[in-house]
Amino acid sequence: MSNHIAIFIDAENLTSWVKNGGVETLMEELRSLGQVVVRKAYGKWSTTQLAPLQSVLNENGFELIHTFHPVSGKNSTDIKMTVDTMEVAIESQAQWIVLATGDSDFSPLFRKLREQGKDVIGVGPKSPLSECVKNSCSRYIYTDNADEENADETERNNMLVSEKIDFIDILQSILQEEDGSIHLSALKSKMLERDNAFSEKRLGFKTFKDFVNATDFAEIKDDGNGTLVVSLVKKKVNVQEDAQMTLAKILKKKGWDVFPKATLRKIFKLVCDKTAQKSKSKQALVQEITSKNMIGTTSGIINRVLGIFYKAKLVKINGTEEEKLWKIEKNNKYWYEIDKAMLDRLAAGLKDAGFKAKESEIKALLYGRYTTDDEVHSLLSAYRGVIE
Repeated sequence: MSNHIAIFIDAENLTSWVKNGGVETLMEELRSLGQVVVRKAYGKWSTTQLAPLQSVLNENGFELIHTFHPVSGKNSTDIKMTVDTMEVAIESQAQWIVLATGDSDFSPLFRKLREQGKDVIGVGPKSPLSECVKNSCSRYIYTDNADEENADETERNNMLVSEKIDFIDILQSILQEEDGSIHLSALKSKMLERDNAFSEKRLGFKTFKDFVNATDFAEIKDDGNGTLVVSLVKKKVNVQEDAQMTLAKILKKKGWDVFPKATLRKIFKLVCDKTAQKSKSKQALVQEITSKNMIGTTSGIINRVLGIFYKAKLVKINGTEEEKLWKIEKNNKYWYEIDKAMLDRLAAGLKDAGFKAKESEIKALLYGRYTTDDEVHSLLSAYRGVIE
């Protein structure tokens, strides 16, 4: 018998996601799980912000629940969603409960639903808060980052390239732990066990099989009974990937992560502000920046971005050996320092790999805005040995 699914959407917190095709993408994602029997979307539908969303939600069969906010600062949508969700969980046959809630902390509700034997899918932007929420879910689906609308193509790609590399590492780790081959479907289940936000479609692949085939270490074969199995191989040939991904992998092997410029800029400013009067430990900085719940980040990403600043020699260390204290001062040349540190590692990685990169491909990785060709040539002059 097909699983029954109930979907609840907080349209006020996910306005941009609904407007930009998020509902259609979600419905497609859920198609393989079963039949959607409850569809509810919540918000104050009389506002100019939400009124335009009614059409797309109606077309997808959602009941629009109007919520009032009689007291400023009190979100009646959260309360109404919680009450309706628990009612459906108790009185209906729905096995899967989908809560698209934005950045609201519904962890207690998620945990209660799972105690009742329900499978819970959370939907929301990638953020430190969502990383806490997703641990209470069976699965988590990231919405598009609202910043992507104003980002150029390179910036949009950077938003996913580091995430893609992390999931490739997880895939390789799973295959290394297997004694022989593993069924393709079982492999995906293990991927979701490691990180329940894994989605091959979010990473740009039509199917999980396409994701596995895009690696140079995994091989898919038919076991002779019509079942696809995956095994680890030394190295495949003819794996096609874009230059950005190739260079990002080389950088990863040298301990460097590729992140969006906007993420680095925001975190750099926060660190400068927070250490302006008093130096702080790296752990304290991670905790304080995490508390800002910056969309597109997690505590892990924040920690790795701070590592980039350290490798770019932007950090001044003082304090004791037991507690090293960090200080970063505002510096108009910080993009140049970050680019130079990145290029040092990229050059070493290219040399190890025994091949060169095109100058245009390397330029695409640079964070700084260099106003003349002379500035770029000056920056790249030390790396001519690995540039075609």
